[in-house]
Amino acid sequence: MENAREMFVHELGDIKDAETKLLSALERMAKKVSDENLKQLLLNHRSETEDQIERLDQVFQSLDEKSKRQPCKGMSGLIEEFQHFVKEEKPADEILDIYAVGASIKVERYEISSYESLIGMAQKLGLQEAVTLLEQNLEEERTALSKLEELGQDLLGQLPEEDEDEDEEEEVTVSSGRKGRSR
Repeated sequence: MENAREMFVHELGDIKDAETKLLSALERMAKKVSDENLKQLLLNHRSETEDQIERLDQVFQSLDEKSKRQPCKGMSGLIEEFQHFVKEEKPADEILDIYAVGASIKVERYEISSYESLIGMAQKLGLQEAVTLLEQNLEEERTALSKLEELGQDLLGQLPEEDEDEDEEEEVTVSSGRKGRSR
């Protein structure tokens, strides 16, 4: 890689791979969650993701570049983290829903960072058509993040309060455990 344009094309392929991986992950995640609002939010974002991939292809075309994917290990890791949690922890439905929101927020923040970086490079390279298309994707990601954060707060608010007696028992156990280790 010898110049900023080549790096831009590489990073464009990286986000295309991320978005493509996310398509199937969102569908799988929607099947696992129990909250209908979350399920619908994930499926709606899946539809937006299809549009975002089309815009990425348009950016490639505007550059006279073949639309290609670069393996995105960041997105792979985020998806794998969710799958591992579900498989290993076997969470109750309401816990899985809250975890799914948190995992989705991580994904949105990753995508937002990627698009902000791409937009900065495109501006520096004078690629106005790319800037316009990438800004549309960025705005959709920010909107999805906002919706997820709001839903996450709602889901957390629905959790039952912990019993204070249980909290006191845990404190005693933790406290006595620390004393035992420090001797």
